[in-house]
Amino acid sequence: MKLVEFKTITGRCNILLEDARIHHLEDFVLWNGSQGASQALDALSNINKNLKSVTIKWDGAVGVIFGRNPNGEFIFTDKAGFVAKGYDGRTTNADDLGAMIQGRAKDVSKAEDYKIFANKMKSVFPIIQSATPENLEGYYRADILYFQQPELKDGRYQFKPNVVTYSVAADSVLGKKIAKSSVGIVIHSQINEQGTTVPMPDDLGFRGAKLLVVPPVTVSNPVQLDTTQLDQIKSYVDQNSKAIDTVLDKNKLSAMKVSDFANILYTYVNSKVLTGMKDLGRDFVKWLTTTSAVSRNKQGKIVDYVKQNVVGFNALWKVFAGIQTAKDSVIAQLDNQGADVTASINNQPGGEGYVIQTAQGPIKLVNRAGFSKVNFALNR
Repeated sequence: MKLVEFKTITGRCNILLEDARIHHLEDFVLWNGSQGASQALDALSNINKNLKSVTIKWDGAVGVIFGRNPNGEFIFTDKAGFVAKGYDGRTTNADDLGAMIQGRAKDVSKAEDYKIFANKMKSVFPIIQSATPENLEGYYRADILYFQQPELKDGRYQFKPNVVTYSVAADSVLGKKIAKSSVGIVIHSQINEQGTTVPMPDDLGFRGAKLLVVPPVTVSNPVQLDTTQLDQIKSYVDQNSKAIDTVLDKNKLSAMKVSDFANILYTYVNSKVLTGMKDLGRDFVKWLTTTSAVSRNKQGKIVDYVKQNVVGFNALWKVFAGIQTAKDSVIAQLDNQGADVTASINNQPGGEGYVIQTAQGPIKLVNRAGFSKVNFALNR
């Protein structure tokens, strides 16, 4: 991997703050059927043609929003504070920010934890404020990577914001910037007063060195693609495209009053993360009728629908699993490349994953049985 200058960032789509997630590559099958499968396969097949479009997906610990309101006042808060209804959570000073966070400690046993967190947030307030340009219009959505300069060990800076441990060579471009910094953040997008994502300028204009706005880190070494595997999946998609698209037919599902079928499938997939994503589709009906929050009336409709379209339903999951396997192979290769920046989980190579910029927008490559499983278990 190599460091490139911070000129662009992921997530420039015109979406609301509440739905700012980047989707998994294989999930395109759920949203767009055979066309989504083809888009996902094209993204994998073409990955070596533009490696600079593949960047590390940083696993930040605290989601924050900061910037300037229409009056030019500096605002620093978290996601809950930014959209708060019962109080003004768009705090303009460190003391109000700390008080807001500590005020959420309804459980007395957790009051000390809230106090510690509040003090950490207060400590970075003036650093981020002084670095933020005076002429900024709007706010940045970001994650904090470290609240104080990371530990230097064996010539590398190490920090662990959440579940991923990052190691950065001290003599690299990024390492030299870390050496001058006190706080590290990664910016995801810019939003306006209403929380809608807007385009960002090439030059963000941050001042000084104490706040490090971590730039995208791209991969530089090609990966070995299993073209035979990809061709087999493409052939299977072509043979079963009609059946797959029939299962996801929006008009039929709307007429059945099950227009959220794709979202239900997505929820089911996430329920499989802790079990390693095994046997996808085979236990869907069991999950639907015993675990899901779907109403009994809708459950019955879906079970009948799946039975009527069993060929397409099974084909959908075979394609989904095939794309996931091919994607995980690419991730494993990227994780094991020698680089200035490396990531690990429980001392094993691998991080949150990567983001690919495509014609359909940013797509994430994340090993759901790796990072997602650990992250889900930690944050349950």
